[in-house]
Amino acid sequence: AQRVTSKPNDRFGDTLQESVVLQNEPLAVLHESADGKFLFITAYFYVGWINSDSVALCSSFEQWQSLLAPENDFLVVTGSSFRLCRDPYEPLVSELELTMGMRLSLAEKPGTTKSVRGRMSYDNYIVNVPSRAADGSLKFIEALVPISRDVHIGYMPFTYSNVIRLADKTRGEIYGWGGMLGARDCSALVMEIYRCFGIMLPRNTSDLAKLPEQYAADVSSLSTEAKREAILSQPAGVILFFPGHVMIYYGSDDNDLLCLSAAGKFAPAQSSATQNVYTVEVCSLDVRLSNGKTWLEAVEKIIRIG
Repeated sequence: AQRVTSKPNDRFGDTLQESVVLQNEPLAVLHESADGKFLFITAYFYVGWINSDSVALCSSFEQWQSLLAPENDFLVVTGSSFRLCRDPYEPLVSELELTMGMRLSLAEKPGTTKSVRGRMSYDNYIVNVPSRAADGSLKFIEALVPISRDVHIGYMPFTYSNVIRLADKTRGEIYGWGGMLGARDCSALVMEIYRCFGIMLPRNTSDLAKLPEQYAADVSSLSTEAKREAILSQPAGVILFFPGHVMIYYGSDDNDLLCLSAAGKFAPAQSSATQNVYTVEVCSLDVRLSNGKTWLEAVEKIIRIG
């Protein structure tokens, strides 16, 4: 598909792309394009068009509901990403990429030993991978996930130290607007980390800012020093917001406030020259926006879940 960008030769953006849908994501189909190639769908976090061949249709509302709210017999991917082993008999799962926050139901209890397409399941979880049958219906394919991979049975216990552990697994990765380049933008990074705990946050920064006051403290009217003190009083792992960007507070280093985020652009501290960053990195809140404000000065909300 053709990309629409604000600048020629920009390969990091696309005005028409807003998000991606993870494997095994329940959604509802609202409409179909005239040529049948696209579906207008709603997921819990977004509404938009998606390729028809990326969607498998449930046989009943009951089946859809069971996928929407599973019990604890599922795996959650807690690493940034990994690929399943190569499968010589089933191309639909061979080297399939699984990414953080993705949830797959267990086909068998952990520790079960059986043959899956001629391979014994020793030291593997056996999961059901959703796939699209030739007629467009939902089918499941058993696949093996090595126990050495970053996965958790059921959702992880929510602690802020666990938030930081997950965030650390993404450091240095490329920035991906709306899921481009197989990567995450700022709000997708935060959303997918928190999904590992069963916490389903909004997809976009503007919607995160609309969370109730019990979760999102408004600090927009505070002085810069008061904001610094308010953030210092929080545990590393809370979410910081300013219009257009969200970050995970990473703690402080000698009173220098740090954050982790998927950043597109910023100017280093003490500089006015904006850089193309396009990386998930830990940086100081003293880096600057194009208007000269530091990120600390721009922070408007401190979002604390739990």
